[in-house]
Amino acid sequence: MAVKPLKRRSERLSRRQSTLVNKAHDLVEFCDADVALIIRPRRTGRYFTYYSIDLASWPPTKEQI
Repeated sequence: MAVKPLKRRSERLSRRQSTLVNKAHDLVEFCDADVALIIRPRRTGRYFTYYSIDLASWPPTKEQI
């Protein structure tokens, strides 16, 4: 399979990222859930985060879960 052009790949990532954030927001609104979402593309290594609440203690540690 041929390697897809970088622009097309980044557009696809952007669309999928947007979809994930929308679904996380829907979980917050419709299911009364607290959501933390972290997306880190391997290519760039930059982090994108979404938190449903703004607290210093959120997201919880593995021990708290």
